[in-house]
Amino acid sequence: MIALVLGIALAALLVSIPRPALAGSLTVRSAAATTSGWSTQIEVRAASDSDITKITARLRLGDTADPFTTAEDFELVSGTVTDGVWRTAQPVTLEMGVIHVDVDATDASGATVTRKAAGIIDRLGETRFSEFTFSPSTVDIDHDTVTYAGRLVFEDRDGNEHGIPDARLCLALNSACADYTTTDPDGRFSSPVRLYVRPDHRTNMVDSDASAAYHGARLYRPAESPRSRLKVLRQETRVSMSLSSRPEIIGDTVQVTGRLERKTAEGQWTGVSNQDVDIYTYDSQTGYHGPVETARTGSDGSYSQPVLVPQATQWMVYFRPEYLTWDSRWVFGPYLPSSQGLGEVIYSHHRTSIRGFKISPNPVGKGAQITGSGLLTIQDTTGAEVPLANGRVELHFSRDRKNWSVAAEGRSGAKGQVSLRATAGSSGYWRLNYLPDYGDRDLGFVSASVYATVKYRTTISSFNAAPEPVRKGATITVGGTLKRYVSSWGSWSGQWVYLYFQPRGSSTWTYMAVAKTDRYGKFRKGFKASRDGTWMAKYKGGTSYLPGSSAGDYVDVR
Repeated sequence: MIALVLGIALAALLVSIPRPALAGSLTVRSAAATTSGWSTQIEVRAASDSDITKITARLRLGDTADPFTTAEDFELVSGTVTDGVWRTAQPVTLEMGVIHVDVDATDASGATVTRKAAGIIDRLGETRFSEFTFSPSTVDIDHDTVTYAGRLVFEDRDGNEHGIPDARLCLALNSACADYTTTDPDGRFSSPVRLYVRPDHRTNMVDSDASAAYHGARLYRPAESPRSRLKVLRQETRVSMSLSSRPEIIGDTVQVTGRLERKTAEGQWTGVSNQDVDIYTYDSQTGYHGPVETARTGSDGSYSQPVLVPQATQWMVYFRPEYLTWDSRWVFGPYLPSSQGLGEVIYSHHRTSIRGFKISPNPVGKGAQITGSGLLTIQDTTGAEVPLANGRVELHFSRDRKNWSVAAEGRSGAKGQVSLRATAGSSGYWRLNYLPDYGDRDLGFVSASVYATVKYRTTISSFNAAPEPVRKGATITVGGTLKRYVSSWGSWSGQWVYLYFQPRGSSTWTYMAVAKTDRYGKFRKGFKASRDGTWMAKYKGGTSYLPGSSAGDYVDVR
């Protein structure tokens, strides 16, 4: 029973306590002007769970905090008092600019909400260029300055025009600002603009539409002047070219020089500075036509550029006055193109060489094989000397270094190595000769000559040291036959043969005696056996003969 009484009392207490206003249900939806003029009523849309009892609108310019007028005479014109449209009974007068409408709404619960910038009214001043001139309408590289002039005005609430002071204007060519200027107190301007041709290939000296543009401000709308056409007179040019030497060797350096000139409006030729001249070559064999270097002209239009000679037959230079505009278009600027060729067909070739040529053996035995060797190289387009593979090479021989004959021929190896063999018949001179294959752009090359002496060969045959084995202290007889090769091998009498012994375990040969050959070319000599070792005989050679020796013969002494 007590609990029931407390519950009833609590419920009564809750009913008697006033509820706080719920502002979250009160909404200002929008605010707007009803007409487009300077005097207009203001409409506000709002909604709430309870009756809306009051609407207040404060009008201010967008960049200010304080209102220039306040309206409170709102009347419901459509909808209901909980969801409707309220309008001022009297029009308000607007200021020039962008107007923000801040709205307060109050409902029957006592709740009030404020919405900043519930509406924005555009009453920017209407602007235009009442005057605009652009002169001159035709320019060239010698007359590169134009003048923009005119007046920027706005229309006030009464329809009167006034100049806009201190307005920053874009002086444009094809909508890109070439320069900027500022209006005077009466909205007028007159500003010269110099057109440019830059060394980085950028220019605004092209046929264009010229205009002045105003981008607007807090009180004024943007405006653009009428457009005037700019015409660029492109001047005739000429370019010359000469070479420091004939470009005949691929990989050599030649200096390409010349001068770039333009023809002024007065008909005089003068140098063109800071311009690129492209150096091109053409090769009739490959059909390739392309650039090899680019030269930059100096203050008087002259240029000088070192160039590595490529495989080519013709040389020429081009002046192509292409420039990049602000919108990334390549256009011809204030010059006409020109070109110049050398006027002569010059075939360039690779320089070749044979390095390290030698003949071996030297001296050489008559009828024996002699080898000519070396390294075949070629100069490439960078000027570097590199091995030449599979090159055709001949080995030449001459007795007098005047009349040469081919002794052998072959091809260089994968790394340019050359090794050719021939039969040595007589003393004389040897050389290597590189012969380019048909169609190769190589120069032939003949090495320096090397003299090789040819002598008759000798040998010692039937050499023997006996007996073997032999008792210590007994006699060892060493003998053999000396032979020489003239037209064939035969015995040789009356020559001295030197006998040598090498004890076992030693690496040194010791001279023992000399023996003379008999009429059959034979020789023999006796020695007292003292220790184990090897015997050998040697003929030392002469003016016309090569040395000859026997094989070693080992004798075991016991």
